[in-house]
Amino acid sequence: MANGAYVAHRENQRELILEVAEELFINKGIEQVTIGDIAEGSRLTRATIYKYFSNKEEIAGEIYKNVAKLWVERDRQDVWGFAGNGWERLERFVVTHFDNLFLNPHEARMSAEFNYMYSKKLSVAAAKEIFLESLEGERQRLLECIKGGQEDGSLREDIDPDVLLASVLNFNSGMMNRLGELGDKVEGEYGLGVETIFRQICRLFLDGFKPQASPRAKAAPRAKRASSK
Repeated sequence: MANGAYVAHRENQRELILEVAEELFINKGIEQVTIGDIAEGSRLTRATIYKYFSNKEEIAGEIYKNVAKLWVERDRQDVWGFAGNGWERLERFVVTHFDNLFLNPHEARMSAEFNYMYSKKLSVAAAKEIFLESLEGERQRLLECIKGGQEDGSLREDIDPDVLLASVLNFNSGMMNRLGELGDKVEGEYGLGVETIFRQICRLFLDGFKPQASPRAKAAPRAKRASSK
């Protein structure tokens, strides 16, 4: 087999393993899937699987990176070129993320499965390496957006920008877990559409980033109403 054809063959096998594993992880849960299941689904031997990956946790990490690449590409197109103030760009970042998750629920499911695996199997250092490789650029762009919003007065200045950054990323991750784990069950639980609930939660969260009115500004309308009696 010529070198180019061999490289293409190996890449095709690797992609097949990731595709089959992702489907299994989403449908059965990472914890319930074995390397044997992945080998059977991809019609490869266990030995072939181990040529590419040391274990299923490594496979899950690669799938997470691929999903994260989709987020990064969408943000490049839909978020970071938007010329609004800091709060408006932050709003666009959060809302766009969930807009895409509603269209691609398997991404939320895979993220929820990865986070569960992280909690049980991965060290912070191992998970951080995956996050840094796949999302560090997004973190930096979001941090710049937050700092810019504090400078232009559209975002609260009383909270450290790194804390605001961590708040946004944990909000996205936590809400994504809820959506990925339960999906339409949320609708059955509350009798409201999933998108209606999640969009309102996003709105309440984002409003908390706006600068708070001073006590004097809040009191002024009350004083005016009292003087008009």
